[in-house]
Amino acid sequence: MSRPRVSWTVVTAAALAAALPACSSTPDNPFADIIRTVPPSAAAAIIFTSNSYANAAGAPRELYAVEASGAGVTRLTFCNVDPRRCDTSDAAPAPDRQRMAILRTSTDTNSDGRLTAADGQALVVVDLARAIEAQLLPQTSRVGGVDWSRGGEVLVYSADGEGALEDLFRVDPNGANNRNLTASAPVRERRPRIDPTGSTAVYERIEADGLGQIVIFSTPLSQQRITTGGTPGPALADTPYMVGSDADPDYSPDGRTVVFRRLTDVGNGGLGTWDIMTVRGDGTPPVVVATGPVFRGAPDWGAQGIVFTETDVAAGTTQLVVIQPDGSGRHAVLSVPATQDIANPRWLP
Repeated sequence: MSRPRVSWTVVTAAALAAALPACSSTPDNPFADIIRTVPPSAAAAIIFTSNSYANAAGAPRELYAVEASGAGVTRLTFCNVDPRRCDTSDAAPAPDRQRMAILRTSTDTNSDGRLTAADGQALVVVDLARAIEAQLLPQTSRVGGVDWSRGGEVLVYSADGEGALEDLFRVDPNGANNRNLTASAPVRERRPRIDPTGSTAVYERIEADGLGQIVIFSTPLSQQRITTGGTPGPALADTPYMVGSDADPDYSPDGRTVVFRRLTDVGNGGLGTWDIMTVRGDGTPPVVVATGPVFRGAPDWGAQGIVFTETDVAAGTTQLVVIQPDGSGRHAVLSVPATQDIANPRWLP
């Protein structure tokens, strides 16, 4: 399959810091409830979350966009304006590129003023062009993954369900017709993605033995396991994963193949080391696309390749990387110190 040729550059930490506006101690607008957002430009190709605007480890994340060349880094959300604080961990774009389904933890709804995973994540739909937002689900739902269908008519997400473990749900973008698709008390079903036709979804499934596997969901009664995980090993602290777990699947643009990541070790400063792999649903073994002793985040597959973040604790860097499905053509689009955060990149429609 042919791919468009793109001129890639690496953006240094200094260049990225210059492109990301500093956090202001006073709001730009005198009205505290005004929401400030910026839609992605026509040239933007990738969205991601980052705290680089604050230039401080542990700062909460905002949503950004960047061109495929690494140029045009743009902050899209400005939730962190005193005294408000919020952390955006992930976002799924609508087909119109203007609306985003965002996973957010906010001090507006958490009692102690801290932003921690224990507070859960709300599901919020934001219209970046009109600077309006609506919360579809509160933080108490503990939403852990979301995707927006290519047709724009439905969101799928994972959140606390039966047995206080994650189930898969679907909801209309306006919050209507919200329902549980799996309702399986002893199993964790997480991080769903919808196929290009809108007829199936792929997700990670963690059963009682703790080993994550990749499964295709067609109906509550029709599901297909397409990976069985790697060799089991120790658990990765503060995560639901053990070595050998498969996680964070996404479909190829033609819907015939799935990309995912596999935990191979618990080292690398406690982040773990992860391989990027692809698999078809025909029983053939998974194929390794990217490997080595570094952390690799959730991958996203678009027409220009597979994008993911990569953190090497020893080298002290985090990069936004694009690679072709056969493992060739690796390019670092952005590069920042590992003390800063770049997470969950996705190709824009």
